Amino acid sequence: MTLSRRNSRKIVVDDREYRWSPSRDSGFMVLVVQHSSGKGKKLEVVISDDQNIIVENGSYSIEYDTVGQLLITPKLVETLIREALKAGWNPEETGPPVQLSFLEGHLETRPGL
Repeated sequence: MTLSRRNSRKIVVDDREYRWSPSRDSGFMVLVVQHSSGKGKKLEVVISDDQNIIVENGSYSIEYDTVGQLLITPKLVETLIREALKAGWNPEETGPPVQLSFLEGHLETRPGL
């Protein structure tokens, strides 16, 4: 399923256009990225598995008790896309989504995958 243009944002990384959208799901903040063509594998990055998720005026952030806030910004999205590409994500290949976790500033394969 293609990310909705209305509910996602555009980003260009290395001359490739992607759509991205943060999504809250049962206490998780998941960043979903897809090639703008709407075809190919999605990238799903779990950014937080706690309840400290703040959505305010279209901005998404995750609040940590002692560290402050992690803002989901275009710069963070660009970094995550670049790291996922290095890790082997091919956004134009068909198949199930690639699922990663963003823990302590590093991308990791989701446990059980």
